[in-house]
Amino acid sequence: MKKRNLILHCVYLLVAVCTVQTKAQSAGNTTQQQSPERAVTRMKPPKWKLVFSDKFNSKGAFDKSKWGYSSRGHAAWSRYLTASPEYVYQKGGKLLLKMDKADIPGDSVPYHSVGIQTAGKFSLLYGKVEVRAKFTKGKGSWPAIWMMPEGSGAYGSWPNSGEIDIMEHVNNESKIHQTIHNSAVTNAKGASTATHQAAYDAEDFNTYGIIWNADAINFYVNDVLQYTYAKPAGATSKEWPFDKPFYLILNQAGGAGWPGALDEQDLPFEMQVDWVKVYQQK
Repeated sequence: MKKRNLILHCVYLLVAVCTVQTKAQSAGNTTQQQSPERAVTRMKPPKWKLVFSDKFNSKGAFDKSKWGYSSRGHAAWSRYLTASPEYVYQKGGKLLLKMDKADIPGDSVPYHSVGIQTAGKFSLLYGKVEVRAKFTKGKGSWPAIWMMPEGSGAYGSWPNSGEIDIMEHVNNESKIHQTIHNSAVTNAKGASTATHQAAYDAEDFNTYGIIWNADAINFYVNDVLQYTYAKPAGATSKEWPFDKPFYLILNQAGGAGWPGALDEQDLPFEMQVDWVKVYQQK
């Protein structure tokens, strides 16, 4: 009888232990279910659609369905502009833009430079712009890749309607400049406080670009972020005139304005453009 009671006691004890373990496991599972791991939200990179490009694979004159000549004017960069295929042309898969000192009958300016632009043919409001280019150095040289507002400018004359300088280089400097102009950051002499200097490979082609959206303009060299101009909180057109379409300009200037007088021994100046690609977000 005692032996039977002892066996029953052991059985009851075993059942009790198992019941406690089962409840503990259930409690642990409930705790895990009540405290799941926090989900991690990752920003997806934007998907881009190519909307404009030129690989300059033809020979001779540029594609007039995409580009037109920039006109000579009073601004320093446009003072010597010359609408001639002698100064901009396609060769060897590149677009060449040059500046020199040549005598052109009926044209009295001492130097001749060139620029082409997409005004009236293509403009962009927000997106990604990339230009792969290479240029020579020299005293007075001023190659540039930049953007200006389409039309007469929604917010008034320069710099009120904005300017986006994707790349500028002057003289023999070891860095390029990437700059924003508007009435808030540009002074009476034309200098901007929204600017950055970036290193580049002077012996090779470099890719200069921007990613522009409703909140910021990001500047890149060879796919590396260099500078960001962010739209200030409560901005007006004074700080952010960049809500209108802009067109693209490629030009080789010099001998006036920012770089100062040129050294004729350094002529000719030349910028080569391998390709231009413009994207908008899908």
